[in-house]
This record gives sequence, structure tokens and C-alpha cells, in this order.
Amino acid sequence: MDRLNRWFNTSVFSQQAPFTYGTAPRTLPDVRWDGTNNLDFGLFKNNRFGHEGRFNVQFRAEFFNSMNHRRFGVAGMQFGTATFGVVSSQANIPRQAQLALKFVY
Repeated sequence: MDRLNRWFNTSVFSQQAPFTYGTAPRTLPDVRWDGTNNLDFGLFKNNRFGHEGRFNVQFRAEFFNSMNHRRFGVAGMQFGTATFGVVSSQANIPRQAQLALKFVY
């Protein structure tokens, strides 16, 4: 929980004087999101039956984000606010599964 309340070190930032450039680099690697770590999985099974296998029932099972890894949203980027450096959202959806039957003749 402490990591979400302080995604990056907010004490190193300060307000610059008006009409001057800051000293921060163009990119800040510690401020970026974590990488996407997602695994989707699907199973398909065909079951032929009837005269000469004329009919087919296909069973499908699909699982999205099957390992249920969380991906946090963007930390607050507005300097001087209470949410600066705080992550308050989730960027992906939790594990989902869908099952289906398809009949083909």
C-alpha cells in the first residue's frame, strides 16, 4: 500500500521560478507505469457426431488475464496537489472467463 501512496519520490520536485526552465530530464523512468504482464488463454474442442460426422458442436473456453495480474493506473502528475505521486486506479480488468457452445450442421 505504501508503494501506491508514493509511486515515485515526490520530495525531489519543486516549483520553479516564473519564466525559468527546470532541471528535470526529458524522461523520468521512475515515474512511468510498470510493464504489462498479461496472459490470455483459450481452449477449443470440436465434437463431431451424426451420419459421417455431419454435425459439430464446438466448446470454447476463453480466459482473459488468467494469472490475474494487476496493472495500476497512472500516478497523479499535478504538482502541488494531494494526489501528486499517488496511484488511485487500476488500468486493467481482473480475470474474466467466457464459455460458449457452437452448433454447426
